[in-house]
Amino acid sequence: MLRINYFENLIQDLRYGARMIRRSPGFSLVAVLTLALGIGANTAIFSVVDAVLLRALPYREPDRLVMVWEHGTGKTGEQNTPAPANYADWKSRNHVFTGMAATASRTASLTGDGPPEQVLGRGVTADFFTVLGVQPLLGRAFSEDEDRTNAPVAVISYRLWRRRYLGDPNVIGTTILMDGARSTVIGVMPRDFVFRNREIDYWCPIAFSPAALANRGYHFLNVVARLQPDVTVERAREEMSGIARELARQYPENERVGASVVPLQEDLLGQTRIALLVLMAAAGCVLLIACANLASLLLARAVRRQREIAVRAALGAGRGRLARQMIAEGMLLSISGGVLGVCAALAGMGVLARVVPVALGDGALPQMDSRLLGFTLALSILTGLVFSTVPAVQAVRGSLHDSLQQGGRGGVGARGRGARDTLVVIEVAAALVLLVGAGLMLQTLARLRAIDIGFRSDHLLTMRTVLPAAKYRDPVKRQAFYERVLEGVRALPGVEGSAYASTLPFLSRGNTSGYRIEGRALGPGDSGDVLFRVTTNDYLKALGARLIEGRLPSASDGADSPPVVVINQTFASGYWPRESALGHRVSTSYPNPVWMTIVGVVADVYERGYELEMKPGVYVLASQTRRAADNLVIRAAGDSRNLAPAVRRIVASVDPEQPVAAVRTMDEIVALEVADRRQVLLLLGVFAGLALLLASIGLYGVLAYSVTQRSREIGLRMALGATRGSVIRMVVGYGLALTAAGLAIGLAASWAVTRIMTKLLYGVAATNAATFAAVAALLGAVAAAACWIPARRASLLDPIVVLRED
Repeated sequence: MLRINYFENLIQDLRYGARMIRRSPGFSLVAVLTLALGIGANTAIFSVVDAVLLRALPYREPDRLVMVWEHGTGKTGEQNTPAPANYADWKSRNHVFTGMAATASRTASLTGDGPPEQVLGRGVTADFFTVLGVQPLLGRAFSEDEDRTNAPVAVISYRLWRRRYLGDPNVIGTTILMDGARSTVIGVMPRDFVFRNREIDYWCPIAFSPAALANRGYHFLNVVARLQPDVTVERAREEMSGIARELARQYPENERVGASVVPLQEDLLGQTRIALLVLMAAAGCVLLIACANLASLLLARAVRRQREIAVRAALGAGRGRLARQMIAEGMLLSISGGVLGVCAALAGMGVLARVVPVALGDGALPQMDSRLLGFTLALSILTGLVFSTVPAVQAVRGSLHDSLQQGGRGGVGARGRGARDTLVVIEVAAALVLLVGAGLMLQTLARLRAIDIGFRSDHLLTMRTVLPAAKYRDPVKRQAFYERVLEGVRALPGVEGSAYASTLPFLSRGNTSGYRIEGRALGPGDSGDVLFRVTTNDYLKALGARLIEGRLPSASDGADSPPVVVINQTFASGYWPRESALGHRVSTSYPNPVWMTIVGVVADVYERGYELEMKPGVYVLASQTRRAADNLVIRAAGDSRNLAPAVRRIVASVDPEQPVAAVRTMDEIVALEVADRRQVLLLLGVFAGLALLLASIGLYGVLAYSVTQRSREIGLRMALGATRGSVIRMVVGYGLALTAAGLAIGLAASWAVTRIMTKLLYGVAATNAATFAAVAALLGAVAAAACWIPARRASLLDPIVVLRED
């Protein structure tokens, strides 16, 4: 019986709340839309947090997986890709890992069973999938014999299986053409499997030769290892550092090569964890401001309904029942806002997907599911309770007799004034925190884009044409392909230059080589390795690199000419700070030690991105090293993207089976370097703008209501001689006092909270005083504008009319 009565009362409360919502459609619409934005923002952010931070990586016991890197400059924070010989020694000498696997980038052209397609892949050691603890969905992984003998076998990704082979389960055992050579598909990986790049479509044996396993000069591997059950990351770091010291004593090439161990999730996420925490805090602030704003409006509504509440109480309604009915009204508004918030979240999830690192698979992309809907429902209920409970409690407090006598001027209004003031202070403080965060990110982006990156990224088109090793094993044939393509491209209208390079700026942190300088030994402060870039003759000119000294390679520098090299400014200033570097000779460890004469010095090109320390670098000629350079770079007079179709036709005319991939402008590549920060800035900016709007509306609403409540007082003041200016000063002063309190709290909170953003910032401190001052001034100006309108309205009150109405 009690349960039946409870549900009957609940239904009555909800019906009453619905009637009250219909009676105030304007207020209800504003409330629902405001809550929809706040709840939607939090739902969208949680979808990414759930997928990226809360769900486990698609490996067995992922918390025991680590990445092992070299650090070649003596700085433990510097990560470099390991050399094969170092990987082999690490694997044989350590006692902290159950397994250690190596991988390296591969690219293949698929032909024969469809249109030519270039796909990204990884060469992996036989124990790669075992170390990760993942088995193929179909078929099997590689064996040790297949790895040792470089057997023509491949494991393909789920995406490639569905895209090119239409999910045919009989693909296992079939022969496909990869780079013109026959290869047998032996496995298909699960849908959610990814390792460091969700664009990877195949894996093949890495097949280290004896010569490769002895190579300590060329650094290009990724190494993943699994910790033994009783081993911590700290212990693994100590042991690997000890092994690195042993190798440094044993091999001169390793004198400056250390080893670092990083948990896999930490390595894959990078700064994404911090970015998501910042966005979670920002979305929470927006929802807090929305709740505070609506609670303030509900308090004002409670005053207008004070006489109604008193009459209902006089007729026997208990305080609890009255409060319940007002809370039910708030809950209906909140749940309606949650429903619309789901729609807003679906739109926001598309933007937030760009924050997910490419190193995570499709399973880490945000998606609407039952977990997310449950979160939204819980957040809607909690939000409804938060912004409706305080007004409900305030409305039913106090004397029934006083409420009936005062008829709406006192009671709740007087008691609720302190609560409304507190809510406004909270709104201003939260808005300031968001604005400070957005301001710091805006300065970071501005300072990053102001950096001289060492070349002109505008009007540059890039694409990848990786030549099959079997078909172009002869360096002369490969060089002929480059020359024919470049000849055709240079004949196109609007082309100012074109060239090939092994690696493009901003796309590789490693790919380094050991080096020697003729006539001198490397000192303890030397890096030990240099960035190694293979190019055709006109690459640096087409790139727009700035020549500092000497000359750039020319057509006369060919396969039969004396080997030449161009170095960057960091290399030159490190070894020849007071003399010219021209004429000196250097040699790299890869592909073979050949003395090359320095003929030019160019300004430092940001090969490894904005934030990594500049390294010495060398640019050697493909014709003289006989190594591949697979990236085509084209400088155009106009929009370089318009050249892409014509360039594809030229490549096809040279080799009809050669696919073209990764067509994009250099501006797009550079933009990827700051894409994560740009997304954070965009979202913080949206949140900060919304917070500023809501805070100003909240302040305006409180002052407007205060003027309404104090109209009798204001009328008496003016009747006794108060001027309009003094009334304006009184109202504005009241609003600015609330603003000042919010600014003080917000500045203190920002000083503490923005420190978590330190790793997202560049060139600006998390406690930058100028940003704090500018944001406080902006918020103060907006608050003053919000105060002016109700203040002016108060000054225009007619004392006679006000006192007569009272």
